[in-house]
Amino acid sequence: MELSLHFVTNLILFVVCGAMGTMFLAIPTPKKEGLKNYRISLKVVASSYFLLALLTLAVLIFKLPDNARELFTFTSISISAFQAFLFTNALITLLNPKFVTAKYLLVQLIPFVILITLFIVFNNIFGDPVVTQFNELAMYLNNPTLLLLLLFYALYVVQLVVYTSLYFIQEKKYRNRAKDFFSDDVWLKLTWVRWAFLSALVVGIISMVSYFFAQKYDWIFNLLYATFYFGFALEYIKYNKIFKLIEPEIALDEPEVSLVATKTRVRANWTTLKMQIIVNSYYLEPGINIEEMARRLNIGRTTLSTFINRDEGMNFNTWVNTLRIEKAKELLLDSPDEPLSSISEKVGYSEQANFSRQFRQITGYAPTLWRQKQEAC
Repeated sequence: MELSLHFVTNLILFVVCGAMGTMFLAIPTPKKEGLKNYRISLKVVASSYFLLALLTLAVLIFKLPDNARELFTFTSISISAFQAFLFTNALITLLNPKFVTAKYLLVQLIPFVILITLFIVFNNIFGDPVVTQFNELAMYLNNPTLLLLLLFYALYVVQLVVYTSLYFIQEKKYRNRAKDFFSDDVWLKLTWVRWAFLSALVVGIISMVSYFFAQKYDWIFNLLYATFYFGFALEYIKYNKIFKLIEPEIALDEPEVSLVATKTRVRANWTTLKMQIIVNSYYLEPGINIEEMARRLNIGRTTLSTFINRDEGMNFNTWVNTLRIEKAKELLLDSPDEPLSSISEKVGYSEQANFSRQFRQITGYAPTLWRQKQEAC
């Protein structure tokens, strides 16, 4: 039964990785500058999927023995470390395509190249001791190859910590940029990226831990890997559609304007510009972003952002939604029988659920409850 499960789950993993890798290469991607890194990442991730499929196929063909396995092997550590490198940067590419440059990737790969080179040299000179139990470590601690493998393992642990920190820093920057550009919560469209990263992190850790278990439990880990690789691929290929929503912010490359240079202008014009926005109801237009609003005001995007951030004390997204909810309050009181779906549409929300969430976030009450409380006063 155990052997059967081992074979079946490895076969599932092989099929999933082979099929998803093929899908990565087959998916049509628009030739847009903002998708350049994404197009490259599709090919790189596809290669990783094919590599894992080949390794899994080797397991099936050669029928690896069902006994205690070697600990701290160069193959297991290097594959896990490379997968962490690959998936982290593939996901960061979705949040900030300009961050993942060729130079950045080369710097990240330097430790791998050094350790791989040293392993080849040490393995030829000192050999690669086989350690199947922790109590055997003391026997080979004088072997430079084993010490190098332990160093590689420690580097992998550090790598996971660094990549986790790096990912969340880039996610926070993306959310701040999105909130200062879009009136809608477009950043929510990429919340799956966080879950993909956390899943990859957990899978990476489990991958290393799994080598400390007997091979008869491999089928459990194989099912976990297959589920992750399948889910990751399905979400990653959807980025084409999501990119259409976030493209205005990602594709924008306007030089920043000094706050000092705009200080006098901000104080002199913000009241007039704000009145123009309210009178013309720019903030009520569904999907309005700061670039479009600045164009209508005939000012720079960065200048408008400075006005809102400094004089209103909030980002563009929060400010627009605050104005929308104030308008929604008026409609709720003036038209007590009007359905929420109609009101949410009038104040610029394409989805009633988003309107209700923003209303609750700003007022502390759901729209219907707020209306009832006002009517009771």
